[in-house]
Amino acid sequence: MRRTLLSIAAALLGAVAMSAYSPEIRDIDISLTLHKDGSASVVERWDVCAADGTEWYLVRKNLGDIDIKDFSVCDETGRKYLNEGDWNVDRSISEKAGRCGIVRSRDGMELCWGIGSLGDHVFTASYTMTNVVKTLEDYDMVHLQIVSPGLSSRPGHVKATVSAEGTQIDSTNTRLWGFGFIGNAGLEGGKAVYESSERFRSNSSVIVLLRFDKGIFNSQSRQDRSFSEVLDKAKEGSDYDDEEDEGGWLGLILVLAAAAALVGGAYARAAANKRKILGMDPKDVSWNREIPFGGSLPESNYVLQKLGEDRSSGSGLASALILRMIYKGYLTVVKNGDKVELSFNGTAPDDSDTTMRGLYNMMLKASGSDKILQSKEFSRWSSGHGSEVNNWIKSSASCGRKSLVRNGFIQGSGYTVQGQGEARKLLGLKKFLQDFTLIKEKEAIEAVLWKEYLVYGALYGIAETVAKQLRDINPQLIEEGQEGFDYATLYLILRLNDSLSRSITNASIDSEARSGGFGGGTSFGGGGGFSGGGAGGGSR
Repeated sequence: MRRTLLSIAAALLGAVAMSAYSPEIRDIDISLTLHKDGSASVVERWDVCAADGTEWYLVRKNLGDIDIKDFSVCDETGRKYLNEGDWNVDRSISEKAGRCGIVRSRDGMELCWGIGSLGDHVFTASYTMTNVVKTLEDYDMVHLQIVSPGLSSRPGHVKATVSAEGTQIDSTNTRLWGFGFIGNAGLEGGKAVYESSERFRSNSSVIVLLRFDKGIFNSQSRQDRSFSEVLDKAKEGSDYDDEEDEGGWLGLILVLAAAAALVGGAYARAAANKRKILGMDPKDVSWNREIPFGGSLPESNYVLQKLGEDRSSGSGLASALILRMIYKGYLTVVKNGDKVELSFNGTAPDDSDTTMRGLYNMMLKASGSDKILQSKEFSRWSSGHGSEVNNWIKSSASCGRKSLVRNGFIQGSGYTVQGQGEARKLLGLKKFLQDFTLIKEKEAIEAVLWKEYLVYGALYGIAETVAKQLRDINPQLIEEGQEGFDYATLYLILRLNDSLSRSITNASIDSEARSGGFGGGTSFGGGGGFSGGGAGGGSR
């Protein structure tokens, strides 16, 4: 009888002791150091309160060719746990204390260790993962789930840092996306940093996706696919904006220079693509004096992008459209001392010209109640409406392609003979405007054509050069062809135009950062195609 009472008392005391704790994962801090061979050293710090169970475990499944080695654990006292190798789950809390090991299965493994006692603990788990970096056709990547959904309790805060041994990873060589949680992802201090901004939900996880330029790693884990295929799958069901077809042009901001430096297959494919568009080698395209694509700026801008030029920020297109709107009378130039401003006189572009009308409407909104647009006004407005600016950029690209198809310049996935001819005119006109001063026999060019030359000069990013050439050749044409503007006024207009178009660029970069690639918000959904997945973990 006495023994029975003692047993009951012990059970009751145990229940009271357990009720004194609430299960909690206060903080998870994970560090991944990527090595040249594509492996990664991982250190995970878990600040927790263990309220039940006998052990802590991490789920690491869907590994493919990834292997986990050198697993070790220590606790808040600094004590290093004994690695038993194969782990026996069916033991008591005391039998597991100070020990760790791995449960292996056909689809992966669980990293396990004893909690030792109920209550507050800080566990640090360290291990090496092989083949984390994947070598793709065009880039290298890491696509890994590092925190599983369905943990025993919802983490209050999670931070993950990815670094590369011996290399600073930054916007010149790396892009990143984060999936599965609400928070931020960015490139900071030569590292990629992912951090939650609110308590995890029951199905939250952390999935990191990083794209690296070739040359940082030499991983033997190869996949016969492009990064765009990976990204497309990862973005399914996510909050990230879809990129334009045919190569994800918006994602090339700030990295085109690095991408252009790639050699081998990627370079060859780019050169072959240019020849397909032009119907000849770009070097053999001669000077052209005619306006291409019937003067369609969205069509011309789209083709320039496909020829390998950076059109992702929308600045060149915006600059050209603003000049054309001035020439068409949609915008009136107001000279105010040593600067000029743009006034909206009530006449707007036709709704059928969606690209021009879209830009016009954004500028009109920014102009305020007086309907006079200053550079600083458009800069402020654009910075606060990055998504609208980016939508305009993407819509412009879509309109450009649709117009090319509608007008018979593109058929299926290729350019028609007519389309190739216009593409050669486009590239030839750029060469002509760049080299005009070198041409010995300069033909007389009527004033109305010089308007279009300036418009296309703005599209190419050489408007000031074209204006200077116009002044040097025939100053009279300035006043005849530029609505009475003298050269000084025209110069101010071009400077204002440059400032306005840079607002487009800055807003698009900021918005792109928020939609993924350089930093900003993460997506709760999406992320599919990762390695290291699984569900569960925590105490049991």
